[in-house]
Amino acid sequence: MGNEDHVQDELDRLGRSVAETGERVAAVVGRSGPIIGKAASGDNAISVSVSPGGMLRAVDLQPAVLGRHADEVAREVMRLAAQATKIANNRMHSSTRQVVSPAAARNLAGLGMPDEPLPRDDNEPDDFGRVLS
Repeated sequence: MGNEDHVQDELDRLGRSVAETGERVAAVVGRSGPIIGKAASGDNAISVSVSPGGMLRAVDLQPAVLGRHADEVAREVMRLAAQATKIANNRMHSSTRQVVSPAAARNLAGLGMPDEPLPRDDNEPDDFGRVLS
């Protein structure tokens, strides 16, 4: 067997492994639905939904927010988006941990999805309050 044949065999094996892993991950996501992180202010005047990695899916503002200064609302949206991102990333890790190798799970961090612990007690001042889901 020539060196080129060996390389091709290894590439074929790797391709099959990637496809099988993709199928296992798709099956988990298919059972649980899309992996989304959500965070809302305590009064639910602002809510944010993101995909793993932080891509915004939705920002909902209730009429009560209209009386707030725009910079204050923007800061709150950004803070909630950061919280929702941690939640989505955590859910992605929890879901994929079942079906991929530990090395593959660690690679999620390189794709912008670090496995960070969710905050238990956040003492950050907050004019809106908070709800995590």
